[in-house]
This record gives sequence, structure tokens and C-alpha cells, in this order.
Amino acid sequence: MQLDPRSITVMTALMAAVLGLVLLGVRRNYPSTIHGLRPWAMAPMTCAFAAGVYALQGLWPEFVVAQTGNALLLTGCGLFYFGSQRFFGRPVTWRLWGAIALLSLAVLTWFLIRPDYRVRMVVFTGTMTACVLAHARLVLRDGRGFAARLIAGTLLLQAAVLVGRGLASFWVDGAQSSRFAMTTVQTAYIASYCFSVLLLSVGVLLMASERVREEFELLATRDALTGALTRRAVLQAGGEEFDRWRRYGQPLSLVLLDIDHFKQVNDRHGHQAGDRVLSGAVAAMRGELRVNDRLGRYGGEEFVILLPSTDAEAARASAERVRAALAAHAPEPGIPPCSASLGVAWAQPGDTSLDALLARADAALYRAKANGRNRVE
Repeated sequence: MQLDPRSITVMTALMAAVLGLVLLGVRRNYPSTIHGLRPWAMAPMTCAFAAGVYALQGLWPEFVVAQTGNALLLTGCGLFYFGSQRFFGRPVTWRLWGAIALLSLAVLTWFLIRPDYRVRMVVFTGTMTACVLAHARLVLRDGRGFAARLIAGTLLLQAAVLVGRGLASFWVDGAQSSRFAMTTVQTAYIASYCFSVLLLSVGVLLMASERVREEFELLATRDALTGALTRRAVLQAGGEEFDRWRRYGQPLSLVLLDIDHFKQVNDRHGHQAGDRVLSGAVAAMRGELRVNDRLGRYGGEEFVILLPSTDAEAARASAERVRAALAAHAPEPGIPPCSASLGVAWAQPGDTSLDALLARADAALYRAKANGRNRVE
């Protein structure tokens, strides 16, 4: 079988439809926090329908084939973009792009009534290029990782193909040219665009999978109640910081913190109130920490704060700010206020592991409790 533009279009349409169905199927197995999968799934299927309509050229009236196919292809391009907007938590601008598409179709209608294939090609590729470049800008701004780079690269390639085809129209086409004309330029244009649709479908599937993996990693390293790091995660981070201290000599400190009289909170107000005390305490502590500091739940009502590149004096000052923030924190109505006792330790010559700092911080914490609580030792 000769691979003319019509054959390429039909084969790509079948593959795009399959990829759309795959996206629609995996959507049910993804967490509800992954947005944008429905429009992403509908996009390649809509492009496949457009290709199917275009393939009916010669069987249906040209006006019906052209405008139905153009409308479907513009819709497919928009759905890819709208899916990414939802995925990245951006407002979906479907009204704006719907109006642009309608205006474009109105112009195309006029040049179907007064036929000029060259003008129709320029108008159509110009509209598609604007949407594709807006999509690429969004992915370059908000995306990260291999999948985002693949999508952005594909979109930029797609835009280049569209611009090139629009500009070439006045050199290679005539007013009565056909979309399936057996020219090198038209065949390359159709093949490149069809391939880019398949790459976009694969790219969005990969990007959604990367987001799922990130969410699972987050769940594995975050305490479900407070959002602080889990004990395992914070100790692993502490071990890495300790190795950095031994290798480069940068100061390292940590703080052990215990919520005062927390058992009484649970006994008098109930465990739900105790949970809200812990959540509020973590929120108050985070407000006093730097970007590179790590806050983890050590166990129960006890927390550990890693302070990289922080000497003893700065660590004491940081611990005091945390203590003051907890004492001043205004809880929700019906939730009792809380204070905390804090023990500070820092890396010293002769330390062989993070356990040495934890042991000294634990001893300092118990001194703080013995000396009246709500204090730093």
C-alpha cells in the first residue's frame, strides 16, 4: 500500500483513538488529585475523528468535510491545552479559545464560499499555532521532569511545522489545491503533525504517571496527621546532613521538642482535639523555620527539627522563636492552647553518628521539662 497523505492520516487516527481510550481507562485507576485526564483522553480521540472526517474527502461535500474536520482538530488541540491547564491547577480558558476557534471557522467559511486553499491554510495553521504555543508556554513554566520536556519539545516542533506549512502555502499551493495533494510539503506536514499528536498523548500519560509517583513518595515521607516528615524520613535527612557535616565541616544542629502536658489534652478534650493541637503546633512551627530546615514527627507529641548550616547560638535562637510561636499560637475555638519544651544539640568533634546529637538533645529536653517546661535548654 502506498503511504499517501490519506493513508498516513487514517493510520494515525486509529493509533490516536487507541491512545485516547488508554488514557480514558487509566484515568479510573489514578487518584482524584490528578486533574486533566479526561480532556487529555478526549483530545487524541477528537483528533482521530477529525482525521476520519478528512478521509471522507470526495465522498462527502467539501464544505462539510472541511469545516467538520477543522472544528474537530481545533477542539482536539484545545483539549490537550485545557487538560494541561487543569493538571497544573490553572484556570481553564475555554471561553477565550472557543471564541478564537469560532472566529477562525467563520473566516474559513468565507474562503470556502469564495475558494482559496492558501488563505484557509494560513488562517487554520495560524490559529493552531497560537494555541500550541500557549500550551508550550504553560508546560515550560509549570512542568518539570522528562515528560514535561517531551511535551514542550513536541509542542514547539508542532508549532514549527504549522508555521512552516502556513508560510509554504503561497509557494506550493494553488487556490484550488487539495489537502491530500501528493506533494512532498503536504505529506511531510501531515506526517509530522500526526506523529506529534501521538507523542503528545504519550507525553501526557507519562506526566500523569510522574505525578502519581510523586504523590506516593510524598505519602511515604509525610505524617498523615500533621504533614511533617515521618520519623524515618527526617532521620534519613538527618543522616545525610550529618555526613555533610563530617565531609565539609558545615555546622549542624537539631532540636527535640515535646508538647507540654499533651496527655492531659487527650484525657480532658478527647483525641480529636489532641490531633488538632498537633496540627496547629506544626503550622505554628513551620512559620518560624527556614526553607532548608526540616521538621519531622519523632513520635507521638514529640518532634525533631533539623537545622543545617546552623551553629549552637543560632540554633538556640531558632528554638526560642519556635517556643514563642507555640506559646502565642491562637488555636481554633474549643481547642486548648499548648506550649512546648525544647532541647538543643549541635554536632561536635568526636560525634560518629546522628544518634550522638539526638542523645544530647534528648537530655536537654528532659532538663527543660524538669526546670518548669515551656523553655529551651
